[in-house]
Formats: sequence, C-alpha cells, structure tokens
Amino acid sequence: MTTPPTTYNNIDTSRDQSIGALTTLLTQATDALAQGGPELAEHAVQLREMVSRPPRVAVVGRLKSGKSTLVNALTQHEIAATGSLECTMAVSMYFNGAPARAEIHSRSGEVKRIPLSEGPLEELGFPLEDVDHIEQFLPNAQLQRLTLIDTPGTATLTVENEERTRRVLVDGQQDTKRASSWADSLVFLSDSAPREDERLFLSQLGMTPLTSVGVLSRADSFGAGAFGQRDPLDYAATHAENIAAQLGNSVLEVVPLSGFLAESALVGRVNGTIARTLGHLASLNREQLLDVIEVEDPSVIVPGLSAHMRDELLDTVGEYGIVAARDIAAAEGAVGLVNWMIERSGISRLTQLLTGEMSYFAVLQRAVRMLDVLDQLAGANINTEHVRWVQSVTLSQPGMHFVLLYRSYRNTYAATPDSRLLAPLRAAIEATSAAEVVGLSRTASPNQVRAELEQRLGEMQQLAMGLLSAAEDEARERLVVAYQAALRSLG
Repeated sequence: MTTPPTTYNNIDTSRDQSIGALTTLLTQATDALAQGGPELAEHAVQLREMVSRPPRVAVVGRLKSGKSTLVNALTQHEIAATGSLECTMAVSMYFNGAPARAEIHSRSGEVKRIPLSEGPLEELGFPLEDVDHIEQFLPNAQLQRLTLIDTPGTATLTVENEERTRRVLVDGQQDTKRASSWADSLVFLSDSAPREDERLFLSQLGMTPLTSVGVLSRADSFGAGAFGQRDPLDYAATHAENIAAQLGNSVLEVVPLSGFLAESALVGRVNGTIARTLGHLASLNREQLLDVIEVEDPSVIVPGLSAHMRDELLDTVGEYGIVAARDIAAAEGAVGLVNWMIERSGISRLTQLLTGEMSYFAVLQRAVRMLDVLDQLAGANINTEHVRWVQSVTLSQPGMHFVLLYRSYRNTYAATPDSRLLAPLRAAIEATSAAEVVGLSRTASPNQVRAELEQRLGEMQQLAMGLLSAAEDEARERLVVAYQAALRSLG
C-alpha cells in the first residue's frame, strides 16, 4: 500500500478574493463584448475561456531538464510521459476534467481523442510533425487551481523541438482566436543560469518577473552528489541564490528542486516496505552505504537486503534519499519519509509560489492581455464603437487599478528593463496596504507613510521634467494615481 502525503497543504489562498473579483469583472466584460455581433462573439468566446479558467503555467526548459517530472509532481499523478520520447516532443496541456482522455490537435485542425487509463499517453495517433499540441484531461484536484503546459524544450538537440514550443507559446500570442491557450505564467527549469538564446526566447513570451520563476533542477545531484562533503541540496540553494543575483529582477525567485524526490513522494511510490528497508540502513556509516549501493549482492553488508530491494530503494528515493533520509524512515516510517521528501525536494516552496502571489499576478497578466486584444479589435474596424464602449466601462471599474499598474510594469520592463520605475511599480502592485505601496512595513505609523507618499509624489513630478520612454511616462502617471489613492486612504 502506498503512502499519500499528509502535509502537502501548501496552497496559498490569501489572494483568492482579489482573484475572484477580477475574474468576475473580466468575465462580465467578455459577455458584454459578445453582444457586439458575430465576429466579436467569436473573440469573446476565446477571451471568456481565458479569463475564467485556472491560471495556466508554462513549464519551459532544456531537453531532459525534468519538465515532465515536475508536471507529475505538481499534479500528484503520473500524467506526463517521461519514457515515451515521441510524446515528450509535443506541447501538452493538462486540465482538470472527466473522463480521463487525451485530445491530440493536428496542425490541420483535426482532433483525435484517446482514452487514458492509469498511465500517461504513450502514442500520438498522428505523425509528430503534424501535431500542433495535445490537451489532456484528468479528474485532479491540483489542476483545479493550476493548468499546466509541458513543452519539448528550448535550445534542444533538434530545431524542431524548439519550433513546436515557439509555435504554441510565442506565435500563438499573436492569434487572438487562440487566446484561451495563452500561458499566464512561466516556470523555467535549468541546471545553470539561462544562456543568451534562452533569455531571448523567454523575453518573447511576454512575461514579467512577477509571472516568472526559475527552477534549479536536479538539485539532489549538485556538487559531488549524495556522498560529497556538502549536502547537494544546500549547495544547490546557494547556487540558486547566485543565479537569482545574476538574473537581477527578471524572475520572482529561483527555487532549487529535486523533481525526482518530489515526483516519487507525490505520485505514491513510497510505501511501508520501502520505509522499513530504508530504515534498516540507519546504522550504517557512509562507506558502508556506498558499498550497499555498489556491490552486486548487498546482503553481504546488510543481511536480508537483496539486490532487488536495493534497486527499488534507488528507484524510489535515490542515492540522496538513502544517505539523508534513512534516520527519518527508521523513526517516522512511510508517512514521515513522504513528508520529508516533499519538504526537502523544494516542491512545497514552488507550489506556494505558483498558487499564491504568482497566481494573482497571472490573473493580472491575462487581464492586461485582454486589454491588448480589445485594443486590437478596436483598430480592426469590427464594431469599433461597441469595443470602445466595453473598454471604457471595464477601465472605469475600481478593480482595474492594479491591472493598469501591472500593464505599466509589463510595458516598462519590456521597453526599459533597467528602469528605476520598475521597483516602485512592483511595490505598488504587490501592496495590500498604504504603507506597502511605498515599500514600508504595515506597522509604519500614518505620519511616516504620509511623509513617504508625499516625497514619492514630489519625485514623480521631477521625473516628468526628464527624458522618459513612453512606457516610463505612463508608468510615472500610474504611480502618481497609486500614491494619491494611498494618501486618500489615510484620511
């Protein structure tokens, strides 16, 4: 019997009210847009699906960086193919839904449906070069909060792999009739800092640092690995901090992750037998452990431990788990082992990011993209007067304040990534109090907050006299509005 996780409750619901209110507002706007005639109704269907679905996270990285393993860990289900090479070479989208099935979309528009049983999709039904993307549906509680896009990779061994990713994630952004498939946030997996070609690709996805998180993959093998003098996960954490410093403010955070430990714990591979076998190794020193892993017959070191049992341990917890978790298994059994693997792997922190603040920023991202589409439709002479009316009513709603701030942040980041306005914009977007709008603690006194807000307003007035890009000038105006609103809230 496998052991389910008992402490994987790292879902952040603090932003749910804001997400719900903004989602309702955007849904009402798409319903209003649909009343403008058949052509607008077609666009409204795509926009409505985009704004009403759970935030969609694109998982991007090099070939064999652990993307599908991460998808399995996040869904707590072996849904992503890790063994079928052909299936890992196509873009796959994962949704909560029943019955369990895969829908393979060809580039010509044909759709082939394949029922899914317990395991992942193993064959495409179309030649790989004819596949646009795959949509997979599974009754899954984790997918109720996040939908996922697993990609074949960037800077991979074949140009075709990157082209498939680019066609769906980059080129697809230009087609408003595919708005429902757009990604809202991004996870980039790598074992080092992104290369220049990868940075360029990531910049073309239209994300911001608030909707992008880096993952330092295979963290349990860093340095000299499990038998090195330094714990590889601790080493990976230091390396992640260094990469975050190199990237500046281009990602929200860099998380060290052992996808293997996370997947193994969360898809139910750990059971009482595994925990007992591992616990029997608790009394061994590191040299003896190394011998257990390397010798043909480990029973000469641990009586009763067969080669099959040893190999099963390696397939479930790996060398790092054998070295670092044997005491946990001996003392706390399967439940303690699973919980240790979840927390130590880094998946808990990554999930907290994706379901918390990043989830809120993802909704701001999609709201801005909806405003972009309305601008495009207004310029396309498709019942322009109706589109302008929808724009006007939507923008007049109080809930759009943070959307407009985020739009300025996105545009400024794209045009001037080293702009001094990015930090104050980010503070204003993340703020939940007047003090936080200007980067002060919530415990700051009203007089301190007022003085800081007035100083910032003065700085914004001075900036108006200098040379600013168009995006920066709009950002300055949005910050003035934010600071004035914060002053009014102080009374």
